[in-house]
This record gives sequence, C-alpha cells and structure tokens, in this order.
Amino acid sequence: MSLRNLTEAQIEAMINLGGPANPRGNRQDVKKAHFSPLQPQVIEQSSADISCLQDVEVEMQVELGNTSINLREVLALQPDKVIALNRLAGDMVDLKVNNIWLAYGEVLVLKDSMGIRIASFKGDENYPDRGAK
Repeated sequence: MSLRNLTEAQIEAMINLGGPANPRGNRQDVKKAHFSPLQPQVIEQSSADISCLQDVEVEMQVELGNTSINLREVLALQPDKVIALNRLAGDMVDLKVNNIWLAYGEVLVLKDSMGIRIASFKGDENYPDRGAK
C-alpha cells in the first residue's frame, strides 16, 4: 500500500491505533511538546591540545608564477634560457601548504638565500579568495 493512495479514513485509523480519542478528537496519550526559549550562547575557542601535531611534516611551496608552453619549446630548452612567467617583479607570490593555497608573500633575498615574508593569510579581508589559478 502506497502512502500517497491512503484515504482519509485509513489515515484516521492509523492515527488512532494507540487508543480511543477524547471528545475533542485528540488521542488522550498525546501531549503538546513544551520547549524553553532558545538563548544565544557565546562559544569560546577550543583549548584542545594539538601539540602532538607539531612534528607532522608538510610540504611548503612558493609559486613564483606559471606559464604555458608547447612541447616543442620544452624540447628546445637550454641552459641560460629565460622563461617568462605571468607575474611581474614586485608582485606577491603564492604560498601553498600540501598544494593548498594558504597565504601571499613577498620574495626576499637574504645574502645567498631566498625567503618569503608573509603578507596576508587566506581569509584576510584584504585578499579574499585569492590564490594561484
């Protein structure tokens, strides 16, 4: 029997299976639910101890830019060949952790090494939804 094909009499019979109805037509054992009013509550930040995760290694990448070239150009690559990227000198670069965009940074040269200074993190209102495409 499909629920869509039930008659009113069949539905009423199913409702009244639990016992006789009182004079107003309601079952006697059914009571109206009463709920206390909802009160807003302030949720505090979790103070869970995550120190056990401090030694988990993640892969960090800085994407200086990207470009598309065809296979002929790849095969013709030689030492000292310059490949133009889609970023300009001074542009912010993308910082990714485990291949997921996390922040923007500025490339720095420190003596013989390169580094990155974090300028903003994902979620900052200055850079909403930005990242490497």
